[in-house]
Amino acid sequence: MSPAPDERDRIRAAMERILGGTPEHSNGALTIVALALEAGVPRNALTQRHTDLKN
Repeated sequence: MSPAPDERDRIRAAMERILGGTPEHSNGALTIVALALEAGVPRNALTQRHTDLKN
């Protein structure tokens, strides 16, 4: 399964919302699980495809 073309953009936007204290789809915790939920991507998108964003 290939990633969605806008996956990186969605992750970056989710990071900004979480760090800004305005999460829309998660509890706003600084975790991989919350970031994946906030971005609407599977967790493995962060742990396997976009490890640079995870770090």
